[in-house]
Amino acid sequence: MASIRRCPYLRLIPVLASLGLPISVIGIAGTEIVVNRGRYGSYYHLQMELKAEVIDFARSDHLARSGGQFELRLIPQRFPVAAPQCRDAIILRMPWTSPRVHDAKAKIAAKEELLKRLLALRQAPHATLPVVIELNPYVKVISRAPLKLQLTQCNVFFRDNNGAYVDNTKPASAQ
Repeated sequence: MASIRRCPYLRLIPVLASLGLPISVIGIAGTEIVVNRGRYGSYYHLQMELKAEVIDFARSDHLARSGGQFELRLIPQRFPVAAPQCRDAIILRMPWTSPRVHDAKAKIAAKEELLKRLLALRQAPHATLPVVIELNPYVKVISRAPLKLQLTQCNVFFRDNNGAYVDNTKPASAQ
C-alpha cells in the first residue's frame, strides 16, 4: 500500500511549485519518494522500510571500512524503483566520512551502528528498518505526473551530509 507522509515542511510545496520548483512527495509500495530542489537540480530521496528479503546478506559487507563506508547488495526485483539494467544486484553504498570533518568519530560510529542494525535484520526476517536513500545521480525521470523514476546504474547511496548519515527527507536547508 502506498502512503504519503504529511510533513510540516511540505506546506511550502504550493508556494515553491508556484515558483516553478519541482518539489513533490509520492508513495510507492510502502515507500516514500521526496523530491527536493537543490543547488544543481532535483534530488530524489527514497525513504523505505528495509527488510531482510531485500538484502543479499551473503554478498554484503559485514564490517564498515575506512570512514564508515560499507555496501549492501539489494535484490533488484524487490527494490521499489525500476532498475532494468540491474540483473545481479543494486549496490547501496554508505559514503565515506573524512576524519577531518567536524565530529568525524561520532559520525563514523553512527554509520557502524546502522550497519549492525541492518545486519540484525537477517535474524528477524519480519522486522523492518527505516532508511533514507539518495537516488541521485543514477536516476532518470520517466514521467513527472505521475512521478515514475528509473535507475540508470546499479548504485544508490545512503543519504549523507557533511560526513553524517541523514535519516530524513527534509531539504538540506532545513537540516
